[in-house]
Amino acid sequence: QRLIAKLNHTFFYASILIVSISGALKKIFNGEVLDVFLFKIEIKDNFELAELFYDVHIFSNYTLISLISLHIFAVIIHKAIFKENLLKRIL
Repeated sequence: QRLIAKLNHTFFYASILIVSISGALKKIFNGEVLDVFLFKIEIKDNFELAELFYDVHIFSNYTLISLISLHIFAVIIHKAIFKENLLKRIL
């Protein structure tokens, strides 16, 4: 269970990072300007790459939703079946 929990957390953080990066790259390769703090980033249009990063963005969003659902389901299982009070430890 600990290994699964660690893997879930690792994939959770990785998918958050991938969602952010792929969304920014999709926007940049679509020809839009990306404002990052004090910098404005703009790259020449490349719609094939924009489409690829869009697909990665969508897939990683669904992965993120699945991992969150798995996490919530595991907390419910621990509360209902194992009678452990994980919510007290989490909060």
